[in-house]
Amino acid sequence: MRQTYRLGGVICAALAAAEAVWVAQDLTQFRAEGALRVWTGLGMPVGGAPLVTSTVDLLLLGLYAAGAVAAFRPGGVGVLGAAAVITLALRTPAALLLAPASGGVLRGLQGPLLLTAGGQVAGALLLLLVVRRNGTDAPAPPRPAAGVLAGLLLLVAAAITGIWEFTRAHGDPAATPLPPSFLFRTAVGGYLVNSQLGAPFDWQAWASAALAAAAGTAALARAPFSRPLGISVACLLGAVAVPVLVTFRLQALSGAEFAAGFSAAAAVVAVLLLIPRRPDRDGVPEGDPFADAEVVPAADNLSMPLFDQTAVLPVVDAHGPPPGMPPGEARAAYLREPPYN
Repeated sequence: MRQTYRLGGVICAALAAAEAVWVAQDLTQFRAEGALRVWTGLGMPVGGAPLVTSTVDLLLLGLYAAGAVAAFRPGGVGVLGAAAVITLALRTPAALLLAPASGGVLRGLQGPLLLTAGGQVAGALLLLLVVRRNGTDAPAPPRPAAGVLAGLLLLVAAAITGIWEFTRAHGDPAATPLPPSFLFRTAVGGYLVNSQLGAPFDWQAWASAALAAAAGTAALARAPFSRPLGISVACLLGAVAVPVLVTFRLQALSGAEFAAGFSAAAAVVAVLLLIPRRPDRDGVPEGDPFADAEVVPAADNLSMPLFDQTAVLPVVDAHGPPPGMPPGEARAAYLREPPYN
């Protein structure tokens, strides 16, 4: 089990390194201020071409780093599973987008970007195998009240996001009607993206809604992996909502801004509800019992008084049980009245 945990940590570290390279490139090319303005929707690069990364990539970078650290702690398999699920949901369409057409050639950054997206999908599949191998080490579920409230918030956020996306795509009579296969066309590049590594807008919205619905259902059911999945999906909702909220104007509130604002508020509350707490005063741990429970150190025979050392040894005397007394009765007598008590 420990070896597979190390494998999960190495995979997350590699995925984090790949994300960090592209984030560092954007920061170097556009400087920190320029990249931050583009990430938050306050500016556009010269020429209008999107950056390589977005706020979603910053979330994935933090999630991979958390997975690399959690892989060496008991119960960390939940973070690995959440990272795998979110990566598959967001990077699979990106890999399809970046793949060359039949007989086409890779141009510019398309090759390295395709290698990154494909490597992240492959790494997510390996993480799922690690999670399956270590499924018995799942973290403790949230408390009933916290799980119900967080689950309801995530489900409502999922419903609002889905309704807004459906209304945006079908509610405007002047908009170009979408074909019946618009979900598949979104996956293969039928619509715009906000970063060269990102999924298309429609896919990202529907994927966020689906992930929020799954995380909310898991929290309501107090599933073993509901805590790390709910926290990760809530952070995803916040990352997607940032570019919309930064450009928010109260005078002209749109459906997108309302959906983003509710999703961000629900995400913050859900994270606060699902974060593991310290052990309670009655000794029952909240969260991961292996990480939060107090570990009593073993006795140090070099510093322990001689009579204390003798007191913890399960013997009746130096020569064994009294004559004629069965060993089972001798042990029971010791447990009732241990020597040097």
